[in-house]
Amino acid sequence: VGFIDPGNWASNIAAGSGYGYELLWMVTLSTIMLIFLQHNAAHLGIATGKCLSEAASLYLPAWLKNTILATAMMAAVATAILGGAIALQMLFGIPIKLGSMMILVLVLICEFTSAYKRIEKLIIVFVSLIGFSFLFEVWIADIDWAQAAVGWVKPSFPEHSMPVIIANTLIGIVQE
Repeated sequence: VGFIDPGNWASNIAAGSGYGYELLWMVTLSTIMLIFLQHNAAHLGIATGKCLSEAASLYLPAWLKNTILATAMMAAVATAILGGAIALQMLFGIPIKLGSMMILVLVLICEFTSAYKRIEKLIIVFVSLIGFSFLFEVWIADIDWAQAAVGWVKPSFPEHSMPVIIANTLIGIVQE
């Protein structure tokens, strides 16, 4: 679900609409970095039986642990609450502040009622729907596959593209 949020979509749409196939390499790089981070987090859990926050609390100096956990918390808030609020605004025109409060209440209800286990099934349905929608879009789009292949493997930095590259890469990392 990490790559399926309004912030990531916005940076990907900006990349595609502004630079065509030239920045596809960035999607590949972000995906590889995401896999690497998830792989390492899984190994940490398997080897120690602890999640990243527990391991940071045990093995890092307090100042570093607090810095890492504070940035992780801010990233989670930005991804879950603000991302959800942006989605509500995009879909239903709900103002960001009201949408943020709605998502915060939903997150708190899920957190304190252990409702997340039930919501996981709904998330799977939505992610599957998005995946099938992407496949349908690829099927109906007129894609220049040769140019896309070059864009996937040949890094390029078109003029004024650096903010889009940084945004796309950091969004992938922050979400993990």
